[in-house]
Order: sequence, then structure tokens, then C-alpha cells
Amino acid sequence: MDGLIAIDKPTGMTSHDVVARVRRITGQRAAGHTGTLDPDAAGLLVVCLGRAARLTRFIEEFPKEYEAEIVFGVSTHTGDASGRVTARSEGFSIPLCAFLATLGEFLGDIRQTPPMVSAVRHEGKRLYELARRGITVERQPRTVTIFEIEPLHVGNWPPRLEYGARGNVRVRCSRGTYIRTLCEDICQKLGIAGHMGALTRTATSGFTLDQAVTLEELERLASLGSLSGAIRSPLWGVRHLPSISLTQHEAEAVSHGTAFECDASRIMNALEDLAHVALVRPDGHLAAVAAARPSTLGIFIQPRVVL
Repeated sequence: MDGLIAIDKPTGMTSHDVVARVRRITGQRAAGHTGTLDPDAAGLLVVCLGRAARLTRFIEEFPKEYEAEIVFGVSTHTGDASGRVTARSEGFSIPLCAFLATLGEFLGDIRQTPPMVSAVRHEGKRLYELARRGITVERQPRTVTIFEIEPLHVGNWPPRLEYGARGNVRVRCSRGTYIRTLCEDICQKLGIAGHMGALTRTATSGFTLDQAVTLEELERLASLGSLSGAIRSPLWGVRHLPSISLTQHEAEAVSHGTAFECDASRIMNALEDLAHVALVRPDGHLAAVAAARPSTLGIFIQPRVVL
């Protein structure tokens, strides 16, 4: 069983818990996900089954989208609602228009420092493991990209933000973006304490939340012998890549990892900075993802992940 399942993760479960449950339901031992969701977060978690798990690094290239609640005036040590309060800002009154203008300052490439509760490694240890032991270490800022950020249901927002106010924003961003850090940084830019409240991931890995199934729904489909209705083919996960339709002879060679050269005109949706291509068998299934580079005869194709 090879493919991708979009799961609507409930709060209270770790991403690891979800993958383990999917393994039990599907009977597929080889499984992984395309990006962690914290236990307190809900929403879209994409699980890769079987050989599709080899494609994770390519699937993660899709932008991610979240709906996040910002709590104004209170900071916590974790940057979210689960942490202990570390600071309060009282007596402020910020016009909503000032907040909206501040959101615009976070569009494009920004620098973020990973939170101590993240899964980033430091000397072989996850930061969250160190945080649980009360250890704080220096972290290097990283560049991430915010493609879109906007308030949700702006008509329901108060005209001025005051202590304890809450509001939701939609964020479309690159992989590696920490939404809790973004919420904190927005509040810091406004000169007040703040943290992230509720968080829901609404898009990732080429899926949207309305395409996801709950774990209970997945179990029901399994009991009916209808799991195929919830599983997308591996090709779905790399459809953002340029592609080449293989001949039967090429497909057989690629299955053994054999490289070949071809004319550049065969590449569909070619990008200027061509790096990888999806190789599609005559039956429409994904054969491999390959590295691509110019050659004397056109394009040299070297399979990297063979399915």
C-alpha cells in the first residue's frame, strides 16, 4: 500500500500518535508524516505510506497554511496557551489599523529564532527535550517566507486592541515557519506581550483540510474495505515538480536506477532552475523522482528516489 493520506488531527494527539494509529488501521508498517503538528494544534497532517514515505523531502516543498489565534497582552514561556505566563502588558489600546499595518511588515522573507519547544536539534538533542529539563540554549535565526497573512473575520474585531483581546489570522508560509514565534513577534512589534492561542493547519503537502479524513472515518473505511478512497497516489505528492512521461523501455531502466538523457522538450512544466523531475510510467504511476541537469544531448536524468 503506497500513497498519501490526509488526516484531520484532533488536539491532544502527537503527530507520532497519529502515524502509529494510521499504521494500525492500514496494516502498513512503513509510514511517516510530512511535518509535525504540536499536540495542542489541530488540522491537517499528511501521512505517507509505503514507498511514498521516500518522497517526504519533495512533498514538504508545498507551502503551508494555518489559522492562528493571537492573544494580546500575555506572554508564555512556550509561546502558546500551554505555557506558564511570563509577562503581561496592561493598559494598552492599539488601533486595529495599526495592527493591520504591522501584519504587512511580516510579508516576504523574515528571520525567526526557533522556539525552545521546537524539534530542532542541538548537539544531537531535540530542543523540546532540553526545554523539558529546564535547559535553554542559544539558537540561530533562520529565514522563512510569509506569502500571505491576513486577519480572519475582521468585521468581528474590536476597533482597538486592548489587554486580553483575541483574534484569528490566516498565514500562508514556507516550511520551517513557527507560527507561535510569528504571533509573538507581531505582538513584540506592537510593543506588547502576546502569544499564540489555538492553531489549525488548513493546508500542507498539496492538500487542504477539506480533503482530510478523521481517524474515526479512516477506521470506518478500513472496516468496509474502502481504504483506497482515502489514499492518494504518490504522484499526487510531487505534482508540483516538472515531469517526463517515460516509454516502457525507459520505465524498466529507471526501475533499476539507470540514468538516461533526453531532449529538454519532453519535460512538462519545466522550471528555469530545473533540479528535480517526476518520472511517470506509461500507466500513469510515478516511477521515480530524478535529478536533472543540462548535458550535451539535452537533459541528463539521474533517478534519486525509485518507487
